Amino acid sequence: MNEIEFARAHLGDYRVQGAEIKPRLCPYCHGGQHGDKYTFALNMDKHTFICLRGSCGKQGHFSQLLRDFGEQPDTVYTPPVKRTYIKPAPPAIDRTGTAMQYIGQRGISEQTAAAYGVGGNDKGEVVFPYHETPEAFQTGQPVFIKYRPARKLDKGEHKARREKDTKPVLFGMHLCRPENGTLYLFEGEFDAMAGYQAHGGNCVSVPSGCKDFTWLDTCADFLSQYDRVAIIGDNDAAGQEMVRALSDKPECAVCVPDFARYGTSKDANEILYRQGAERLSAIMDGVHAAETLGLLNIADIAPVDLSSLPRVLSGLPSIDRMCGGLLMGDLCEWTGKRGEGKSTILTQLALESVEQGENVCVYSGEIPANRFRYGVYLQAAGELHVCERMDERAGRVTQFVPQSVQRKIDSWLNGRFWLYDNRIAGADEAESVLRAFEKAYRRYNCRVFLVDNLMTVHTCRSERDFYQSQADFTIKLRKFAEKHGVLVHLVVHPRKTGGQAVRDNDEVGGLSTITNIACAVFNMRRLDENEAAEKGCDSAISCLKNRAYGETGNVRLHFLAKSRRFVEPGQKEKPFGWEQQIAPALPSEPPF
Repeated sequence: MNEIEFARAHLGDYRVQGAEIKPRLCPYCHGGQHGDKYTFALNMDKHTFICLRGSCGKQGHFSQLLRDFGEQPDTVYTPPVKRTYIKPAPPAIDRTGTAMQYIGQRGISEQTAAAYGVGGNDKGEVVFPYHETPEAFQTGQPVFIKYRPARKLDKGEHKARREKDTKPVLFGMHLCRPENGTLYLFEGEFDAMAGYQAHGGNCVSVPSGCKDFTWLDTCADFLSQYDRVAIIGDNDAAGQEMVRALSDKPECAVCVPDFARYGTSKDANEILYRQGAERLSAIMDGVHAAETLGLLNIADIAPVDLSSLPRVLSGLPSIDRMCGGLLMGDLCEWTGKRGEGKSTILTQLALESVEQGENVCVYSGEIPANRFRYGVYLQAAGELHVCERMDERAGRVTQFVPQSVQRKIDSWLNGRFWLYDNRIAGADEAESVLRAFEKAYRRYNCRVFLVDNLMTVHTCRSERDFYQSQADFTIKLRKFAEKHGVLVHLVVHPRKTGGQAVRDNDEVGGLSTITNIACAVFNMRRLDENEAAEKGCDSAISCLKNRAYGETGNVRLHFLAKSRRFVEPGQKEKPFGWEQQIAPALPSEPPF
């Protein structure tokens, strides 16, 4: 496998500049937290690679790159020798025979054919010589030659043949001048000649159809002279795929035609033949900027009404008024000191999500599954249904949910509330959690996710990379939320604040990326006796960031120890759906 073959297999979108292959994103770091582009280079002359991002810095020999991506290099690696091409003998071209008649039948004039050096040979073929420069054209020294039968092809017949081991360049390069403006790139030689005849200017064709891009390497310097390239592909699936594939390759502005204006014609030559030169020229003048991967034209984006977006209500009216509910596609972060109620409020929000018809999936890195269930069932039951008994050994009162109530809650939550199994975690728990979330979304239609908490999600990174790995995991959670339109809650710990409450995003632990990437940030805290007496509550949620509406502030809460729920002052616990005993509907007709 050589460098170009590796790029096609593993590098996704890439560009070729001289001897270097530059993918849009580094295959190792994927651009880091900011998605930095074109920082990775694979040198085909030196057979080395490097990423210029300081936090990545991957570099080495091509053989190492092959091993890293599962390709097997030779036992003794021999770097590929730089390709050399054979210069074909100048062809003997006839401009009077059947080939010229066939060219004329396709609407191409003798003057246009002569400008490109096209004619016929004694085998009844049209000869297309490819010249790199005007000087090479004048001296009759092509670097690439193609031949095509001078007649309509039979079904399944090969369209053309080429001289073996010759240099793949663009047909018509010798006619092009950067000062003439846009470079028009066509799929076939007849199309390029049709464009030249109808419109004039810089009209070239790819050498070997819509799937061979080897000319990107050999013509890199030529392409770099142009500020604008228009890719005029055929109006079929293959041609439009060529347009899409090439749109991100050149570094200059790239334009594409409006295929709807082709009418019933397949390509530029057919447009010239059936609809005339003016129509083809108008199509070439009417090219528009190609869509660029990763960029959206804001005028093309559909307007949105925030109040109509999918969301989950928290069940706490003040939070819902402040934030407009918790929007699907968002990452919400929850912080606060240990024991302040972060996990408790979030399992309550998870139950609220189930109540609103959403399935949930939870990662809890600190609490065993059976104890996690215990707390969730107390919340689901509510004070009215939670019973108490004396634990004689401990000398204290404990709460429990009666079996009859548990069975009803089981039925309500069955298949709708999923818990990540901590026992399956491997060396890289972050990837394991993300895979489990992906399965929960696809298999069980989970749309609300909870990670409790970031500190317990282990990765295979070194201690030195601990904070960076947390930031990377947070970014992946945000992308997961956006990709699937789901809501993700993430618990993060604050920095040491000397016992003071968390007042802003900068006091959240880890890299600033963690809160920067979040759509909303909340701080959960319990009040001391003096503050509780003054404010008439024992807990509070502070909204530190609210990207949807911009509003921040504090919400007062009471903690109900018996059911482990939070309610706003003056509010009562709401009953959950398991309490509603709905009789099954009678069938309207016999089930047979």
